[in-house]
Amino acid sequence: MNLPKKHNSICAFIVFLLMTSNLIVAQNSKDLEGWSAVQLDVRANEKMSFSISEHLRYRNDITTVSTYFTQLETSYEVLKDFELGGGVRFIKKNDDVGKKQGIESHFRYQFEAKFKHDIKRMGLSYRLRYQNKNELGFSEDEGDIAKEQLRLLFGVDYKLLPVNVVFKLKAEFFNTFVNKTIGNKINRQRFTLSASRKFNRFGKIALFYRIQDDLHVEVKKTKVTVSKAILGFKYTYSLDFRKTDESVIKL
Repeated sequence: MNLPKKHNSICAFIVFLLMTSNLIVAQNSKDLEGWSAVQLDVRANEKMSFSISEHLRYRNDITTVSTYFTQLETSYEVLKDFELGGGVRFIKKNDDVGKKQGIESHFRYQFEAKFKHDIKRMGLSYRLRYQNKNELGFSEDEGDIAKEQLRLLFGVDYKLLPVNVVFKLKAEFFNTFVNKTIGNKINRQRFTLSASRKFNRFGKIALFYRIQDDLHVEVKKTKVTVSKAILGFKYTYSLDFRKTDESVIKL
């Protein structure tokens, strides 16, 4: 039986997702983490948007709180499909290893450039981000050295119309600065497979599975790769102030 070209492309994409998922699951991981987030997006006008989100992360096979944080972000569309943005993150980290344990306060800020374009039902996205993170309450003399990183992300998404679900594949690579100079090799990589769906008057729900590899980690004077798997959930509600409909909430 010959299927229409449209159906062939959908079937091929589903097979691709299943194969990729199997490859991801097949990797060895030493820990399973759970990440969850609730986010509010605000589209102020044609160029400017804002968001605020709350995050909670678990480690040790989703049994121990790892971190929880609030994040504020903004972006501005400079050209069509090209945005510049920035954000800050207020972090509480649960340090339960070593002699000195407790809740630590960290602060992170970031700047980024994003570009995306659509090809029919597919979308391609790229992001370059610089971030700087340090622990609050300590100076450099006391051993608090800011962690600077450069992150490069590539993504592809496809909307499956029969169920209105958007599938995404993302690959992200980290490079950590050494002595204020960008490093000469990638020291972390992430691969993510996600599915999301928008619901009228309710918002968007997304589920994802992620593999994170920390590369060149020194364990007993030997360089190894430390991997972990991450299951994630995110709920997003959006407000669009470009609309004039009376049903849109106004601040």
